[in-house]
Parts: sequence; C-alpha cells; structure tokens
Amino acid sequence: MDYQDLNGYSCELSFEKKRFPINSKHVLVICCYKGDWVLTRHNQRGLEFPGGKVEVGESLQEAATREVYEETGARVKQLEWLAEYVVYTEKPFCKTVFIGTVDQIDSIPLLETKGIVLLKELKLTDEFSFLMKDDGMATIIEKVKLLGKWND
Repeated sequence: MDYQDLNGYSCELSFEKKRFPINSKHVLVICCYKGDWVLTRHNQRGLEFPGGKVEVGESLQEAATREVYEETGARVKQLEWLAEYVVYTEKPFCKTVFIGTVDQIDSIPLLETKGIVLLKELKLTDEFSFLMKDDGMATIIEKVKLLGKWND
C-alpha cells in the first residue's frame, strides 16, 4: 500500500516480510493489556503507540520489548511480527510493526513520555499524535482489529 504521511513523505506499507530492500532499524509496537489498547503519552506529540530505534547489537524483537517497557512500564509476554513500512525522507527508513500482549505493568521512571495510557476504544482525537492519523496507521489499526485481540 502506498500513501503519504502527514509530513508529506511518500510511504509504503506491507504485511509481507522482507518486502523492502532497506533494513529495519525502527520499531512500533501495538499491544493489548486485558483487552485494552496500550499507548504512551509522548511529551510533545501526544498519545501514540510505543516504539523507537533499534540500538547497536539489539534485535528488532529486543528493541520492541525494550521500547514498550521504557515508554510505558509494560512487560510484553508475546510479540508477533505484523508489518513493515518505509518512509521516503531524505534518508529513507524502514519501521517494523509488532503486535504484543502485556502481562504486567510496572511503575518506572520515564524520560521521553508521561507513561502508559490504556484505552478500551481507539477513537482518534486531538490528544493523539499526528503519527496516529495517516492512512498507513489506519490500515495497520484495522488489520489489528481484524485479528480480534482487542475489545472495539
């Protein structure tokens, strides 16, 4: 699927592994905890799914688990590959999307975010980051809903 993000960059989304020639160095994790969507409140952007960059020597799965924990305090017990997308900026990058199940939430010190937000329903409002509002994210969210792991 081709689309344009809200920054005006061309993007490609695929639910097929190894579809793009660019190695993924970023992760996005869509988790549920007892049927609720797990989001984080980013200090500048607002509500969004946890994610970030892969650190040196880290696998995509390790990065996904770490980012969820650092941004929310949530411990992911199951992690499944869902999709990848490429954003064609001046330096194009690929992001891997995982879905996960959280079994525990710890209270931890947070730097980049204001912590975890659990939602029964995912209705995008002004509180949400612009990253949650493009066509690619809408397609990803619909795919996750079709998997039947969340309540709405």
